[in-house]
Amino acid sequence: MKKLTVILCLSSFLVACGGESESTAAVPAAVESLPSSVVPITIDSAGMASLVIDDRFDLSTKFKLKIDVDLSIGDVRAYLNICQKKANSLRADYGNCLVRAPLSQGSIKTTLAMSRQDIELIAEIWFYDTSTQPLSFAWQFDTQVEHQMFEIR
Repeated sequence: MKKLTVILCLSSFLVACGGESESTAAVPAAVESLPSSVVPITIDSAGMASLVIDDRFDLSTKFKLKIDVDLSIGDVRAYLNICQKKANSLRADYGNCLVRAPLSQGSIKTTLAMSRQDIELIAEIWFYDTSTQPLSFAWQFDTQVEHQMFEIR
């Protein structure tokens, strides 16, 4: 019986402490008017049509990156990882790899479609023979050349 009394008291207390209804909510203060020194912004009706863009620029950030690996190591089995560089590190971010492929006769040629120029890449060549140390190479976009290439020799 005591439990029932306690439950009834608590439930009536909770009902009595109900939240504020929307009709009794406080009305926010009026917004202050802008000082008279503010200059209104005028919008040019020409919009994007007023932009002047060089005909050679196609408004795309995509570019092709040619990958050319030729180690001249013969029939040694090896595997290539090309991944984005980890932030603040010289290591590859294995969660963001673009190429993972075995090398055939120590070489591979492929092309990647890249979406941004600020990406730095790390290529690692791992050998199936564990006594051989892996090789590591770095690449980043070169603004001085028209065709981007990641060449590993």
